[in-house]
Amino acid sequence: MTELAVDVEFSTISNVMFDFLTETSSAQDKDKVLSSLGKISGHFGFNCFAISGIPLPNERIDPYFVLSGWPVEWFDRYLENNYVHIDPVIHFSKTRDREFIWSELLRDQKLDRHNRRVMNEASEFKMVDGFSIPLHTATGFQSIVSFAAERVDLSTSARRVLYVISAYAHSLLREQIAKEAKQKTKDSPRITPREREIIQWCAAGKTAIETANILGRSHRTIQNEIFNIQRKLDVVNTPQMVAESFRLRILR
Repeated sequence: MTELAVDVEFSTISNVMFDFLTETSSAQDKDKVLSSLGKISGHFGFNCFAISGIPLPNERIDPYFVLSGWPVEWFDRYLENNYVHIDPVIHFSKTRDREFIWSELLRDQKLDRHNRRVMNEASEFKMVDGFSIPLHTATGFQSIVSFAAERVDLSTSARRVLYVISAYAHSLLREQIAKEAKQKTKDSPRITPREREIIQWCAAGKTAIETANILGRSHRTIQNEIFNIQRKLDVVNTPQMVAESFRLRILR
């Protein structure tokens, strides 16, 4: 690629980045960030993406997920089996501070059968390769932003721009979560009418997909709202969410 072509490419993808920053600068909820990241993901040739904290060895990943743009079936399977502790992408991200393409990093690594199982099952959902950005805070908290596709082809400029976008989105979402946490008290979490309705359907035994169909919304949106409710109530799964809602008289 000529120097002129590189400059043109960088200018083009920089505009994509600035459009994203402008579009999300006033975002008040995760839905807006989810939608904007979906556009970015598609622009760079990815099928899906996710943002999550990385749990400690004895913890589940459920409460650490910040935003999921994964295929629903793979997301449910990953959580149900708590694949985070055998996921080689997560494993190697813990000791890296730079972005990486999965195939480049894993090419020379010896994966055990558990590692291979995760990667093989992910490929069933066209998540054959990916691009991940490890994010580490000064206090030691670790997170990761990952994009996935059947094939990854990113220029150096595209990698840099995706790094900035991912770090920005992660910080924005953490800020939103912190604001939500500040607004609530232990005994009186702030539950919106929409969230209360979702809790009611969960209490009635409806799955996230069934609830989405009932309310006429996407499964991904309902799934993210359930995670948000669980975070507000300081619980890690739906049964606990329902139980705590009754305890706090959110449900009667």
